[in-house]
Amino acid sequence: MKNKLIYTLIFFISFLIQLQAQNPESLKPVSIHQAIDVFEIKSIASHKYLIPADETPKEAQDKRSRQNKVILGKGLPEGKDPLVKNQEDRLYRTKGRTPSIVFEGASVNSSPTDPAGAVGPNHYILVYNTGFRIFDKSGNPLTDQLSANNIFPEEGCCDLTCTYDIRADRFVMTLLGDNGDVYVAVPKNPDPMTSEWYVYSFPLDSDYQKLSIWTDGYYLTNNLDPGYSATEEVVFALEREKMLQGDVTAKIVGFPLPGIKTGGFYSPQVFNVSGYNFPNPGNTPIVYLQDDAWDGIVEDHLKIWSIDMDWNNVANSTISGAQTLLTTPFTSVFDGGSFYNLAQPNGGSLVDALQATIMNQAQFRKFTDHNSVVFNFVVDADNTTDELAAIRWYELRQDTDNAPWYIYQEGTYTSTNEKHAWNGSMGIDVYGNIGMGYTAMGGIYNQYISSYYTGRKLSDPLGVMSIQEQTIALGNGNIPGTRYGDYSKLALDPADDRTFWYSNELYQNGRKDIV
Repeated sequence: MKNKLIYTLIFFISFLIQLQAQNPESLKPVSIHQAIDVFEIKSIASHKYLIPADETPKEAQDKRSRQNKVILGKGLPEGKDPLVKNQEDRLYRTKGRTPSIVFEGASVNSSPTDPAGAVGPNHYILVYNTGFRIFDKSGNPLTDQLSANNIFPEEGCCDLTCTYDIRADRFVMTLLGDNGDVYVAVPKNPDPMTSEWYVYSFPLDSDYQKLSIWTDGYYLTNNLDPGYSATEEVVFALEREKMLQGDVTAKIVGFPLPGIKTGGFYSPQVFNVSGYNFPNPGNTPIVYLQDDAWDGIVEDHLKIWSIDMDWNNVANSTISGAQTLLTTPFTSVFDGGSFYNLAQPNGGSLVDALQATIMNQAQFRKFTDHNSVVFNFVVDADNTTDELAAIRWYELRQDTDNAPWYIYQEGTYTSTNEKHAWNGSMGIDVYGNIGMGYTAMGGIYNQYISSYYTGRKLSDPLGVMSIQEQTIALGNGNIPGTRYGDYSKLALDPADDRTFWYSNELYQNGRKDIV
């Protein structure tokens, strides 16, 4: 049986004051390294033979599969998620448009598939755990399913990612090496088919790395052993300007996240800039949730840190103490932290709800009168033995660059017909409209794992997704095994800054049809 990786183009027509506690303490970098090496790799188009992706059935044995640690009976809410009613009371909803284009990205056997992707002016690059594929923007494949080894000097472990750097007009790819090192690939020119690549090898003890674009660098987050997150390197700044030039002296600078608490696996997200309007250099924000079911957490909240890089004197760089944003109570952990959570229909296996994880990515946009960032994570909407996965989502704002962040709106989105909803990915367009792709399954019609989207317009009431649930692609069978995701990804098209591309995973009985 094969998991199907589907991605789609989605086209959207174009206060409560939170308690904020600012920790004034800041920390210096805990590590400063140069790249181990930089490789110059020939272009995809120039290869006489391209290595196909390895589609041998296998399951990743990574830190994601470790159980989350909670104190049973600790934490609020004790019953239904208090924000669900806001969404359910939204009787009038805008009808969603049929996606402009939906097509099969890849058919893969890895578990999990880790689907993600990036869109540029002329190309879409789909990546997954064991390979990648390049398309034009009409959905035509320009390559077969290819091994990462066509770009990277070794096959590596997993966690292949791709992000588009709009200022440089370049796709940036990362790969977790077999030894834990991270490889970062930057093409020499905008065309990912004809360009040669600079590939950097950086010395990290890494897992689940995610790359974001900020004004003064590339940034990576890392899932390190949770006991050391507050004191050792878990977020990294990469010297973007040198990397674009193939300079082997490009530095990678590691920082801790002071004051962080985790329940096991964790996924801080550095804000990723969408659009052409970039903030001032410095004060790069990182966000992570804090669940009061964890040891040492009194109230549910978000923590935001900021890195202030000084590339002229790297040792003077700092990461701030965490700003605290108190949230409406949520339950981010299922089944006491078990890795097996959501039952697939008709006797299918339990799959991971991807709990206690801020999903890929936290998307930032700068407007004329404020800055916004949107992101989400899964919550248990029922908080009973009859669990219901739903999506807690946020839009944070700051009034000017470097000002404190505040919660502008928060909501808990539930899927129609009592389906589980999880594995979301969000973006915000140039007009302030928000789109969210996600996975849903089960419910009163026993729907197999399928891909959907919703969203909201800027003028809609705060805290609700007003666009009716719209189907992207329906699955017709159960995902084999227990690993699902571990994430999906929604990306903004730089051509118009209001078109969303979304990649996700479902199962379709081996069909290779465009859907």
